[in-house]
Amino acid sequence: VIAIGNSPNPLIPNTTPDIEMGKWGNIVTDPETGKTSKPGVFAGGDVATGAATVILAMGAGKIAARNIHEYVMQQD
Repeated sequence: VIAIGNSPNPLIPNTTPDIEMGKWGNIVTDPETGKTSKPGVFAGGDVATGAATVILAMGAGKIAARNIHEYVMQQD
């Protein structure tokens, strides 16, 4: 879990070249699950949407957490 603030951390694209990034430097996610293009990696909040409200970030975190749980429980 990385808490970044209101702009995407350059550490992510620099160390994870196979993760899809948007033109503004955000991580591209499925907004309904928080899934990224890299299996097992989820994102939400400012790193995915750009600067927004805390409420939206919390909602995205809740969605990602639910889907992370489902993903982990399906692993052998």
